[in-house]
Amino acid sequence: MLRKTLVLAGLLITVAGFAGGTETGKKEGPQKPPLKTIIIDPGHGGHDGGAKGDISREALLALEIGLQVRELMKKELPEMTVLMTREEDKLPGNQTNKNAALRWRADYANQSGGDLFISIHLNASLSNQRYGKRQVGTKEETYYVYSGKGKKRKKIAKTRTVPVYEKYKLPATVSGTQTYILARDWYNLKLKSVGNKTEIYELGESDTLDAEMLQMDPVEARIRAAQYTKYFFQKSMTLASLVEEEFAATGRRSWGVMQRDWDGIWVLQATQMPSILIETGFVDNPEEEAYLASLDGQKEVARAIVNAVKKYKAMLEAAAGGNAAPAPASN
Repeated sequence: MLRKTLVLAGLLITVAGFAGGTETGKKEGPQKPPLKTIIIDPGHGGHDGGAKGDISREALLALEIGLQVRELMKKELPEMTVLMTREEDKLPGNQTNKNAALRWRADYANQSGGDLFISIHLNASLSNQRYGKRQVGTKEETYYVYSGKGKKRKKIAKTRTVPVYEKYKLPATVSGTQTYILARDWYNLKLKSVGNKTEIYELGESDTLDAEMLQMDPVEARIRAAQYTKYFFQKSMTLASLVEEEFAATGRRSWGVMQRDWDGIWVLQATQMPSILIETGFVDNPEEEAYLASLDGQKEVARAIVNAVKKYKAMLEAAAGGNAAPAPASN
């Protein structure tokens, strides 16, 4: 019992120092940079087209924006490894089922040793959809009149021309960006994923969940994993806030950071790293769709994302150097 108590106390001290940017018993020698590998995940793909616009669909525009992000990152962050979950308009990993493709995305990010996961999507305002009515032609309609009285009363058929209308979808008026992170209450799901990770890097320092310790005392391992998930939540919130600030700086309407608390998002809960999902605009809004389908619009969106990542990276490096990083923004 004494040995178990000492191990647990040492574990908590290590985690506390770890979260603050220092680690008890820090290893000597070269350390992994705090941000080395970034996973860019264009949502949907192939027959899973996502939300539809008048001239395009979510899967294609998300891919084009993702490719612009990768190109810019390679140019301005050459020391980074930037990986794409897909580079074509099809489901990643040669999957044919979209649910299997979601699992593949998270597995690919984890197996690639990703330090950051950025999923790119487009929004749609289906719950706010409005409809109108317009005349599209005419048709002949039969109606009946009666003449006479009593036994002489007769039913006479006549015709008249009447307009034909159709219901049509009005252009969505909702516009703007949103960035999702996994809500704090859902992080028990993320914890299960993190518990399977044997090595996690924070602030430039490595820390290993020893396999023997995991077998010896799963409670202690769960405490350690919980510390990691708290770290992931804080870092995800920080990056998401930076992304939305960059969008707002370009003049876009920002709906801010949303904690996904009504339902989980697999690529957020199953990735063993800070992760965000960016809704870059409303594809069912013709004006915003045209912007996101244009090369200039895609480059501007990519610029905002990369600027946010560069600021996030600088914060991590400052903390790794012993300086206090800014507190994560609150929702």
